[in-house]
Amino acid sequence: RGERSSGASSAARGRRRGRAASMALTLGSLLLATILFLNGLAVLNEERFLKRIGWGYEENLNEPPTFKKQVINLLYAVRVLLRVPLLVLNILTILVKLLLG
Repeated sequence: RGERSSGASSAARGRRRGRAASMALTLGSLLLATILFLNGLAVLNEERFLKRIGWGYEENLNEPPTFKKQVINLLYAVRVLLRVPLLVLNILTILVKLLLG
């Protein structure tokens, strides 16, 4: 009985190690998560979504500097300034994933 339980626990430990290795935080996974987050911010449509909830860029130009206004400016900057760099990063990411797996 003691041998069986120790064998089962070592198998469970092996499964845990395999899962931990596949979920490791590497520089590549951090870069991929950043690209996905920026893509999520970039696809928010101002006219269809952000203006409806009061987060449009032009309607908040005259507001005093608040956290909300800083987030609105960040969304605007991601949509305007990072459009081309995000396109290039997405293409490079796809090519790397296709070539290296």
